[in-house]
Amino acid sequence: MRIFILILFLPVFAFCQQQERNIIGVFSTDGFMTSTSIKFNADSTFEYKTSGQHPVFFRWEQFYEKGRWALSGDTILLNPQLPKRIFVQSDLFEEQTGSDTTLILTFNHVKRLFDSAGKFISADTIQIDRLDFAFNEWKKKNITRVAPDRTARCTFAGYIPKEVITGERTISGKRPPETLRSIFIGCYELQGTKEFLIKDPKSNHFTFNVYSNYYQDGMIRQRQFLIKNNNVIYTHQNKDGKFDKDNIWSGGAYDRLSRVKTNTSK
Repeated sequence: MRIFILILFLPVFAFCQQQERNIIGVFSTDGFMTSTSIKFNADSTFEYKTSGQHPVFFRWEQFYEKGRWALSGDTILLNPQLPKRIFVQSDLFEEQTGSDTTLILTFNHVKRLFDSAGKFISADTIQIDRLDFAFNEWKKKNITRVAPDRTARCTFAGYIPKEVITGERTISGKRPPETLRSIFIGCYELQGTKEFLIKDPKSNHFTFNVYSNYYQDGMIRQRQFLIKNNNVIYTHQNKDGKFDKDNIWSGGAYDRLSRVKTNTSK
């Protein structure tokens, strides 16, 4: 008799679990002067829009995209049908030109567009918004920042290195006295700091390119969200696969979306 009762209630339990994961509707978050929302439609399509951080690049800009969603347990999959693509790439070129005592540095941000087959269409080269670099060692005393305007001094700005303010992509200066072994470069477009080994220590012109790759068939590709409950979704997944959950050090409200209540919501 006890076995019969257990079997009878198993389907009911499974149904309740499925009902708890109903995500149809609009989820959003509001931050300081920014907002992000995603609408999950019953036909398994979604609409993602934000005036805050781009879902792929480390930039604050307007973004809107439609796509398809699927549910796997407590995980939402956005555009699972699209193959993964590389969004950020970089390279460094070196050459010997001009005076041995002068050093020339060129920093390019190249925005590239690709079609649905991954074929290159076009590119636009612009100045990197704010870039830090250092030769041989990544230490505060070695770091120089290149930017179109000065970094604002405030409580949350952190350490601000010496700055070169320019609207150009190429700068020049006196060559360091030590042998050049490598150059460290960090910027939002690169999504971190990377060390590039210098092949020829006698090189005096270095060209750094960071590429932001845009794809016509979708920028949100095989992205995962974690469902906390019927009203909250976690959006920031770390490299180890874990999600940031209500952590004030990880961005707080920016890492979660809450259901937008309507008059017809239950």
